[in-house]
Amino acid sequence: MKNRFLSLLCVLALCLGLLPVTALAVDTAPQTLYVGNFKITSGDTITYLKAGSTQGSLEEGSETDWTVKYAPTTATLTLNGATIQGSGDTSSPPYGSGIYAQCKNGESVSLTIELIGNNTITGHYGIHVNAHQGDTIGADASLIIQSNNNGSLTVTGTGDSGLLILSGTGGASLTIENASVDAKTTQIYSSYAGVCVQSGASATDSPQLSLAVNGGSLTASGGGNSAGIQFYVGAFEATSATTSLTVTDNAIVDAKNGGISAKQISNPINTDISATGSSGGIVFNGKNGTVYGDVTLDKSLTINQGETLTVPDGSKLDCNNNLTNKGTILVETDGTVSGN
Repeated sequence: MKNRFLSLLCVLALCLGLLPVTALAVDTAPQTLYVGNFKITSGDTITYLKAGSTQGSLEEGSETDWTVKYAPTTATLTLNGATIQGSGDTSSPPYGSGIYAQCKNGESVSLTIELIGNNTITGHYGIHVNAHQGDTIGADASLIIQSNNNGSLTVTGTGDSGLLILSGTGGASLTIENASVDAKTTQIYSSYAGVCVQSGASATDSPQLSLAVNGGSLTASGGGNSAGIQFYVGAFEATSATTSLTVTDNAIVDAKNGGISAKQISNPINTDISATGSSGGIVFNGKNGTVYGDVTLDKSLTINQGETLTVPDGSKLDCNNNLTNKGTILVETDGTVSGN
């Protein structure tokens, strides 16, 4: 009897030990998830999709024949050389998005996108992670785009932002890990951007808006003079909101056209740009680039005519024979440049 009781206790402890990981994945997984024209239903089964009969459409695939795979227990969407086109209907979910992920009411929403090969997404929104839609109001909203094998993504918003991460009562974040991402909008108005990280009207306390690029690169382009990267605080009451952009592992961020914009409703606010880890990165804000921390170029970089790259005091740039300079490099007193 004693041995049986101990066995039951061990089984119970094992089950309890597994609960937090499972609960975390389920609680933050999207309540509603669309990939192009395909709605992925909830459940524990992996969904496989493949290219449909028309350009950008999807249909059911199999474990051996797929370009899109979704694992609900980890909220991970894997794109394997996928081409995805959002629908033309913008009046209801997914609002014409190439990829659309919406929260459960009262919960945070997170989505991880794993890239294999070259992938293309086009839609009214390119990718929209949404924690505030009508009466459905969640907490935080986050999107992670990552790759283990130099995967790339080109994403375009034809009616709104290329990437839009919108929070409910909390903060919003975008993280890019070792992937090459090119995000753009074709809209010319200032409210749209290649990348928009936004807190909603219900985030009235101290929402944190963050963009982190850890290895790889991000090119973000606005239409006309609109911002390449925009942080937007959607509530007047959120007077303690913070916005940040961090680079590490020799990442390169290029915010084209209107550069980097941060505002609260209509008032400009400051964005903290910094490096983390043992190596930093390079950030171009429009035509002006800055080296943050110690950077070794592991991919080609061209400074075009009319552009300036500044190496501030305390920063180091090892060109590693990957730099082409057609513009201007400014090296401050204690800055260092080596290589070609």
